[in-house]
Amino acid sequence: MSSRTAVRVSYNDGDAHHNHGTKVNEILEKDTGGPVPQTRSLPPVFLPVDLTESAISELKALSGVKVENV
Repeated sequence: MSSRTAVRVSYNDGDAHHNHGTKVNEILEKDTGGPVPQTRSLPPVFLPVDLTESAISELKALSGVKVENV
């Protein structure tokens, strides 16, 4: 089983959410097996989730997407 790290995913601004929101959701759902809860604010902030290093790398490669260890 892959090692997982607890992270919080968010966006720098609304443009980043607009440009990458669908891709971020796809990466998170693929890695976790389902939707990840997020705030209703715009741009949203995802609740902390355990992700593989591969998913974290994919998210960090998207400009304007923040991935913080928790």
